[in-house]
Amino acid sequence: MSESSEHDVTRLIDRWRAGEEGARATLMTLVYNRVRAIAGHSLRQTPGATLSATDLAHEALIRMLGSNAPWENRKHFFNVVAQATRQVLVDAARRRTAGKRGGNVEHVEIADALNVSAGQGDGSLLLLDSALNELGQSHPRQVQMIELTYFGGLDRREVAASLEVSEGTVDRDLRLAKAWLRNVLER
Repeated sequence: MSESSEHDVTRLIDRWRAGEEGARATLMTLVYNRVRAIAGHSLRQTPGATLSATDLAHEALIRMLGSNAPWENRKHFFNVVAQATRQVLVDAARRRTAGKRGGNVEHVEIADALNVSAGQGDGSLLLLDSALNELGQSHPRQVQMIELTYFGGLDRREVAASLEVSEGTVDRDLRLAKAWLRNVLER
């Protein structure tokens, strides 16, 4: 997304918040390809998922549009996209595992949990979601970094810009989050 498009996103959000007719539709048209790319990245991280990138993008956008809290700016918008994408994937995994026998999910390595393999995709994703929720109680920024990186497809520079921290902070927080998650998921 070009710099002018980035500014257009924030302007459209402001116009939508001000009640301007048509601003929401224009915003969705402008960001759709980026949201679909985020969905595609998330699906590559979770090969066991049965949604298409288009379905995932649509579902994430529908959830976002259903909320009554329009976003503050472009950064906030794409943070919410990453969160919505994660939630759609987790909800789909829950539906697929709801009918399976036992419901027992074996422990997984953090590499598998953050790059879910097809063989244990749903179980790993559900364990990861639970662990991320727990981590978010004490370190919400680390959870945002995981979401933006693994569910949002942002690189470290983009994560740093989105959260207004240095790239070194991103590297350090991601290392700490992964170590914490590894500890929880290997129990």
